[in-house]
Amino acid sequence: MKLLIAICLVVAFASGHEPRVRGQYDPAMIVVGVQMASLKPAITCWNTLNCSIGQLESMKIRDRIEFVQFMARSKLSFLEASNQFRAVEGTMDFFVRKGIANRGTWMSYINAAVVEAIQRGAAIALGESDNTGGNPATLKWADYFDQRKLGRFMNRDAHDRAWAVAEQTAVEYGIRLANSKPDIETPTTRERRWQQFTKIYRMVMQYRRTLLWLIKMAFNFTTPGLPMASEAFLDWFTDVTDATSTGFLAEIAWTLCALGLSWDGEDPIKDLEVILGMVTEFWEAFPTSRHLDN
Repeated sequence: MKLLIAICLVVAFASGHEPRVRGQYDPAMIVVGVQMASLKPAITCWNTLNCSIGQLESMKIRDRIEFVQFMARSKLSFLEASNQFRAVEGTMDFFVRKGIANRGTWMSYINAAVVEAIQRGAAIALGESDNTGGNPATLKWADYFDQRKLGRFMNRDAHDRAWAVAEQTAVEYGIRLANSKPDIETPTTRERRWQQFTKIYRMVMQYRRTLLWLIKMAFNFTTPGLPMASEAFLDWFTDVTDATSTGFLAEIAWTLCALGLSWDGEDPIKDLEVILGMVTEFWEAFPTSRHLDN
């Protein structure tokens, strides 16, 4: 609950102030520090889209990023989805920068389940396989890809709901799988909190229109600029084609998850200072020219 309140504070403060842009992000640079994947598969299962979760979990995070990029370039374009997993890449790049989710860890298994579901769903949609791998998110991604092929995701709200539900299903499966492994270390409190934050992200994707309606009803007459700023913020916040937003949000969540927050009486002044600092950084990273001008 405290984490949710802290996130709401960030959103509220951010939506109420005119943002400043530190620099323009290049959307072509999907993940900083990781070379763009070639069209040559590193291992056979990349090309067949049949990597087992064990194979995926044994890969370094950098290799998983390259696999997702390989799929985007060689497979997902046939499903009108070549840019639909940059948000996933942004999160994995955050793992690389922080040195977390390494092979054999709780977070690594969860991430492997996410990547597995995407590849198996794509394989089914392409007619190359009918193997779900036992991952319940596989068929949700297969349906998502089918809908994209048919051009039925012109409405962003419908698209975001389908994307969020598919990924959340994969995450929940990954958590169950990781929890069943007796040989991995118990995740830290910070790691569990961070994983909870990602669920909030997907909830915002599912209820974006409802949130915007509530903001409009509350502030349209008193602060008419706030609904517009909020919509621009949420558009950026939930843009699955932008690796920079999820990478930055992962950093914000990681910082928040390290806080005791004032109800524990640890250091409320320091907590507030950190949150206000993050609000400032938010607006320095938020690419306003891309969204507010639309």
